[in-house]
Amino acid sequence: MNKILKVGFLCLFLLSVLPVYSVAEEQLMVFCGAAFKRPMDEVIDLFEKTTGSKVGTVYGGVGTLLAQMEFTKRGDVFISPSEDMMEKARKKGLVAGNSLRNIAYFVPCISVQKGNPKNIKGLKDLTREGIKVAIANPEFVYIGMLTAEIVDKNLTVQEKAAFKKNVITHAEDFNKLAMFVALKQVDAVIGFHFLDGWYPEKIRTVKLNAREVQRIGAGQAGIISSSQSKGPAQKFLDFLSSKEVKAIFNKYHYFSTPEEAFKWIGEKKPIGGEYLIPEDWIKK
Repeated sequence: MNKILKVGFLCLFLLSVLPVYSVAEEQLMVFCGAAFKRPMDEVIDLFEKTTGSKVGTVYGGVGTLLAQMEFTKRGDVFISPSEDMMEKARKKGLVAGNSLRNIAYFVPCISVQKGNPKNIKGLKDLTREGIKVAIANPEFVYIGMLTAEIVDKNLTVQEKAAFKKNVITHAEDFNKLAMFVALKQVDAVIGFHFLDGWYPEKIRTVKLNAREVQRIGAGQAGIISSSQSKGPAQKFLDFLSSKEVKAIFNKYHYFSTPEEAFKWIGEKKPIGGEYLIPEDWIKK
């Protein structure tokens, strides 16, 4: 099945399960990359309590959300884990370019079970026989794309084959990827550095070498062009810049500035950017 058909079927499915809200019930609908689920749940709860507004949220892989937004022409705010994905949305006319703002930064890493029972110390350990790994789908999930790039640029052909042999499942969004390691269904995932803030009692972060990190993520938010509630949407965007929201993101270990991320890595890296995924990563 080609990628266009996959996206089409996926959008039809998501449309069928997407909650239906009347204007009286719902003021805002937010389409949000699943990499923000834990802090955004709190942010939205605080926004509702502070403003009296109601917010519906659809979480998912960013590629899936883009396709869904284009297909349904619904939603008010889009939150992306990547500037280049937001740029795609802007070029498609899905978001208002003058509304965009950065909200957080994050670095790819290896996430393992608390206590690190398999003694995983780096990327090459994920090629060891018997290590169970989960990755995000590179076609639709931002960290999946980054995973493909990290593996392609840092492992030999033989090591890449061993890594892929250890991959026992693919997650369709970041939240599901996190659950694989939190529930001890795998030994490791390639995720983002903040996962130990999501599940401090379940997950430990193993940093990649600075040379292995190809780029960092930058979360952006913007108003969806087809929104019928642009005033409330702007109010929500303004709220994302508040000190209360920054404190929530900090609690979950997201970085507030690129400099914080670069300091954690040990050197400066590109922010965002796209990697063209080779065919051998794409599930047929």
